[in-house]
Amino acid sequence: MTQSVSFWTLGIGFVAPFVVFGSTPVFAQNVGDSFVVPNLPIQYDRGRNTGVLDRSRPEFDALGVKLGGFTLFPRVETTLGYSDNVYQTDTARTGDASFELSPSARLTSDWSRNALTLESGAGIKRFLSETRRNQETWYVGGSGRYDVGGQITVSGSARTQRAVEPPTSAAYPTAAAAASQYQTTQFQLNAGYAPGRLRLQGGVGFVALGFDDVLTFGNGVISQRNRNSHTSSGTGRAEYALSPDTSLFVQGSYERVDYARPLASGIPNRSSDTYRALGGATFDLSTLLRGSVGIGYIRRSYDAAIYRSIGGLTAEARLEYFPSPLTTVTLTGRRLIEDASFTNSGGFVNNTAALRVDHELLRYVLLNAQVGYERDTYRGSNAKLDIVRASGGVRYVLTRIFGIGASVTHDLRSAKGTGAGTSYHETRFLLSLVAQK
Repeated sequence: MTQSVSFWTLGIGFVAPFVVFGSTPVFAQNVGDSFVVPNLPIQYDRGRNTGVLDRSRPEFDALGVKLGGFTLFPRVETTLGYSDNVYQTDTARTGDASFELSPSARLTSDWSRNALTLESGAGIKRFLSETRRNQETWYVGGSGRYDVGGQITVSGSARTQRAVEPPTSAAYPTAAAAASQYQTTQFQLNAGYAPGRLRLQGGVGFVALGFDDVLTFGNGVISQRNRNSHTSSGTGRAEYALSPDTSLFVQGSYERVDYARPLASGIPNRSSDTYRALGGATFDLSTLLRGSVGIGYIRRSYDAAIYRSIGGLTAEARLEYFPSPLTTVTLTGRRLIEDASFTNSGGFVNNTAALRVDHELLRYVLLNAQVGYERDTYRGSNAKLDIVRASGGVRYVLTRIFGIGASVTHDLRSAKGTGAGTSYHETRFLLSLVAQK
């Protein structure tokens, strides 16, 4: 008898990264981070393997507060930190200590059908001496899923947040004395249909970005209004299950970026259209390996004739290897096109790769180590940017309510050519205490 295979019975679902001590997502600044989140992430989890960070720990998991058909998960994290290069400069390095308070809450539904999640949080960071680097961040968002019936689902999300741009960003204003902060608002709507072995998915999204002006070391002001933009995108994917553990997919996407202001007086900005086609496979094999690999073509065409169109190979991959139930090794990589931040280049090719190892030393002690590399090559310019990030950390779950963590991170930014910014290296130490309900 031939075994029946369907995406509906395989239980394919996207598993988002989470912090072991709590239920509120933390948006880390990793190598390769993007302001625009894909509106249709590639899915590969079929429930065959469980990573160290995905594993349920009933004796330590937060219970939350029952509120009718919902559960509220409050959480607060306090962090003591130290940076040996607060301003991320290659000369006159300045070290300073900091304190950060990050309260958050997540409200999730307990319904048998459909789902709704609401969340909010804030972050207040204060430096001991270099107060120009003080930061305030916050976010409010929600997501939901509606089970239409049969094999049809519809999901959506909305989120607005005030965030801080990572200094390793290719577009970061390296002459800034204060942190570069921005406001982003995102909307997404996805739908899926899974008849038998076939799975069809579609998604549309909208992202608005607005950057604050920043102060320089000479008390001048750097205007970042020319970075404000609106991005509209759409993605479609068809996936076919060859077996319960392997499927093939093809995917196409379109992205329209509109900048609100010219790049400079008399110089048009980089409003553009981007097309991307991707094909590959997703798999969840035995107890050893799961992931996805896709390769294709991408092309970005600019409205202004002064910027040359950019096209070429694009790729996206994520592999999780399980040498033992206590260890997860994750390898990620991608190749995309992004917009440049200076006048003599339209955009750059962004190549990133990262390796992370998570290990459960004890049921309540989790170790991690990771290294990431990014290479940005600018078209129409001799500028090149190399970024390396290495880090290690430990999380100790004391009780269901309390946990502590410690980490050390080293960033190296090497810039070459005109307009690529400055080179620097920085080491940061963090010690955190988490309380949750």
